[in-house]
Amino acid sequence: MLAVLQSANLLHVFYEGGSPTREVHLDGRALPKDPTPTWMGYSTARWDGDTLVVETAGYNDKTWLDFNGHPHSEALHVTERFRRVDFGHMQLEVTYEDPKTYVKPWTIKLDVAYMPDTDMLENVCLENEKDRTRLVGSVSADRKAEKKVAREVLQKYVGSYDFGPLGIWRILVDGDQLKTQMADGVTPQPLMAQSDTKFMFPAIGGTLTFVTDATGATTTMILTVVEGDMPAKKVR
Repeated sequence: MLAVLQSANLLHVFYEGGSPTREVHLDGRALPKDPTPTWMGYSTARWDGDTLVVETAGYNDKTWLDFNGHPHSEALHVTERFRRVDFGHMQLEVTYEDPKTYVKPWTIKLDVAYMPDTDMLENVCLENEKDRTRLVGSVSADRKAEKKVAREVLQKYVGSYDFGPLGIWRILVDGDQLKTQMADGVTPQPLMAQSDTKFMFPAIGGTLTFVTDATGATTTMILTVVEGDMPAKKVR
């Protein structure tokens, strides 16, 4: 959920509960030529007819562009175009440009549900909190408890798995360690074995479990996170 408040020539953008506030300046200023890199970047906006155009630069390089782990550099420049089409709907067009990481810019288009003139409700994460019972142990403890799995067992899991909206994930073996690559061109992330079939995935705070058929061939990989289980069929 995204909330936007406007005061004078400044927009305050809130995303969920724990994220820092993003400020969008509407007073006609230009983007800074040498910004200090931050998590949210530095944003300015202008009106182009009935479309609000927001430009952001000055990001640090510590985040991903998507869940699949596509990286970016501090040269990232993002242009967002917001256009309200009727009372409850908005069109959003986002263009990404990062000449240090990608050969050309690209644009995505989204339809957004828009709720104007509503009040922001109090949101306290600890209220009705259900995650804590599943957040046990630590990565360091998991590393100490990591199980040694034979390379021939790891090799059975190598291949590509279709997660639908999350894309195709690849499983590979590097030395005696299993790794997953969440998209082409991104760095494979290491997995820590809890058993011959279940592996911790520290990069996203979940686990990957491999399912085999009666012949021992791997058919499915299940991603387990706080929200639940997400199965992916092995496609090759």
